[in-house]
Amino acid sequence: MAENSKAKEDISGSNSNEDAFSNKEMNKQNRSQAIRRLIVFQLKLMLDALRDIALSPVSLVLSIIDIVKGQHGKNSHFEKLMVFGRDTERKINLFEQHNSGSVDTILTQVESVIVKEYKDKHLSKKTYLALEKIINRP
Repeated sequence: MAENSKAKEDISGSNSNEDAFSNKEMNKQNRSQAIRRLIVFQLKLMLDALRDIALSPVSLVLSIIDIVKGQHGKNSHFEKLMVFGRDTERKINLFEQHNSGSVDTILTQVESVIVKEYKDKHLSKKTYLALEKIINRP
């Protein structure tokens, strides 16, 4: 009976070590996913802000042109700008509301290239060390 309890301790001991390793790997993966989502979100925020900065003066000019020319409705320059704005909103997909045709596809492709270059150690030493530091952080 003592041997059975010893065997159970050995088994449970190895399981707890495996669980600790598994939890450590899961935490590392969760941290990596959280960092990735943050970076993607920040990039999308920058794109969205640049678009908004560009659209603000353009909307003023187009509205003035529409007023001067007496254009209104779907054929007005301002309404065409609104269609463009909605289209870019879907493409930027800031809050992950749309499934396809967004910058997410481009960002995933860029990420794939970076990961491949990292694994093949084709990055600059400075970039490689910075990524190592982020990836291996406890």
